[in-house]
Amino acid sequence: MRDQEKYVMTPKPITTALTLALATSLASAASAYPLKFPARGNSVDSGVYLATGGHGGYGTTWALDVGAVKYDNGWSGYVNGDNSANENAYVFGVPLYAPIDGEVITCWRTAPDKPDPNTDYDIDGDGVPGEPGDDKSPIAAGNHLQIRTTDGDYIFYVAHLQFDSIPPELCPLPASRDSDGDGWPDQTGKDNCDGLTGKWDGYPEDTLLPTPVPVKSGDFLGRIGHSGASTGPHLHMHVKPIAMDGSVICETDSIEIEFVETWAQECDSANVTSAGWDRLNVENPLNAGSNPRHCFLPDGIGPQRDHFDLSTPATDLSFETHSSGDVLVYRSSGNLRLRAFAVDDEGELTIQDVQNEGSVLDAAVARPRSGRDVVVSIRGSNGKLKHIPYSIDDSTGAIDREYGKELSEGTIGQVESTRSPTHYGFVVAIEDGAGNLKVIDYDVSSSLTISRNSGSGSGGAVSDIAITGLSTDYDGVFTAELSPTGNLTVRTFDAPASGGVSAADTYGTFLFGQSVDVYTIPTLFGTNEVVLTALITNTGDLRLDTWIVAANGDITWIESASAGAVSTHAGAVGLTAHDFVSVVRDGGGDFRMIGWTIGTDGSIRRTATREGGAITDAVVNVRRDNASDHIVAARVDSSGDVHLFTYGENFAPYY
Repeated sequence: MRDQEKYVMTPKPITTALTLALATSLASAASAYPLKFPARGNSVDSGVYLATGGHGGYGTTWALDVGAVKYDNGWSGYVNGDNSANENAYVFGVPLYAPIDGEVITCWRTAPDKPDPNTDYDIDGDGVPGEPGDDKSPIAAGNHLQIRTTDGDYIFYVAHLQFDSIPPELCPLPASRDSDGDGWPDQTGKDNCDGLTGKWDGYPEDTLLPTPVPVKSGDFLGRIGHSGASTGPHLHMHVKPIAMDGSVICETDSIEIEFVETWAQECDSANVTSAGWDRLNVENPLNAGSNPRHCFLPDGIGPQRDHFDLSTPATDLSFETHSSGDVLVYRSSGNLRLRAFAVDDEGELTIQDVQNEGSVLDAAVARPRSGRDVVVSIRGSNGKLKHIPYSIDDSTGAIDREYGKELSEGTIGQVESTRSPTHYGFVVAIEDGAGNLKVIDYDVSSSLTISRNSGSGSGGAVSDIAITGLSTDYDGVFTAELSPTGNLTVRTFDAPASGGVSAADTYGTFLFGQSVDVYTIPTLFGTNEVVLTALITNTGDLRLDTWIVAANGDITWIESASAGAVSTHAGAVGLTAHDFVSVVRDGGGDFRMIGWTIGTDGSIRRTATREGGAITDAVVNVRRDNASDHIVAARVDSSGDVHLFTYGENFAPYY
């Protein structure tokens, strides 16, 4: 038995052939480039949409000019139609995030924004704005970033950003390049690649970084502004293949962008509809042949599809899912309640059945067999542990309590549960009568009779516990516990098909928090699953950590990330082989779903955000059994009533 205390949390990179395959696939896609939209679902206010109709010659240059519009008896890009100030433009100040990994090789960040959207529209006074010579900006791009992709074959470019909104660490240009302090580079002459004499094709040498700066997908890039040759606040973006000849970097024509993890619909004449959003991916790229204006939802988390008000108070929400439908388990006014429902291919909800039970102090749910049946483990009103099996009809969702098959145990403080990774049954993590962690394994027969297996695991004194199962390389469970002082410890326990559990490894940390959750996330990294811990720290911030468990149960810490202030972390669910969504009650008390991806180096990167109204509790699940996948979320509003929501899901595999 291994029982080691490990206190050094050093990132362990994960390397696979995927990195090479990714580079090869992008390099071969000379006619189009798959790209996430460089924004998130909460980059604009509700009712405002990022939009584009192309860039003059869209379909020839393939560049995009992106604005933002709102519908109020017609589309407008300005608050109350007032275009007298930059700040009135819905697009002005919109935050941008890197859609790719790469390195910044040229940039500028101190160009002033034009005083208002009408400045420099028509310098020569011929009535035609935007012609050559109509703009006095020393460099057309204004504040911009050129990001060379990790394979070195392409440039992703964003221009006209807001004054001083690009982080200095992304654009650390020497102050000597603007010696007169006017915000523009001293040397603004453009190099020419035709004779291979310059360092950059079409951009001043003063914007070339002495040393490229790494950037990762999800990093903040800056805000949309009105700098450079810009005829109003907007974002210019394009992707171009590049060629290198020694120190010379030469561009070719821009290529088509195939947006992934993005939604779009035409918004030329009518307001957008919730049912009108199309998933964009390499199989379904944006069709711009007729150059219509399209509105975007720039997020893997898609539009709301359906909503059902259960009209009942709820706390302590948890989900179990099956191809035939889901079960929501919660406490209602202190009483246990089970609610069965189904989700169709369009995301429509059908409420099927409800089972009302008596008073409980805590509850956890697991689906112990291949069918839809569940076992709910409760801390009863008497403080004792009890496991209750429920049969659930696959087609109708009818819930029946299997009386006479319950199993009662001793006094506990709290309970969490997960499906057994190796046999029909479930494993619980409890705070036992002495206040310590205990892990117990149970069998569940085809008739839903529950029996306890011999052999249990244990840990230290706890204030909070969580458990998840693993079954790819390692057959066992992973627990996370907080000590009475809030110190985090994670453990693995072998859980063989023969039944029972035994300690495998212990990893102590210097991390402290108020509560902890743990989840298994599928990955592309060999055959390993990644374990995710979600810790609300003592300062109220959400910290995510990823862990790898070896075949012998050894634990290795990988990476951490932060999502800022939250009051509750309410669940996480894996979506693809590298993406997951977590649900929080944010620092302001509002519902928020956050999308994350786990990179090939094991890093955690934030990729998506969808916000809602005030809540007191929430939980999330995903339906991946239908022709169109959907995220399912239950949330409790500020009055205490529980609601079910479905959202489209468009998280993409690596390309």
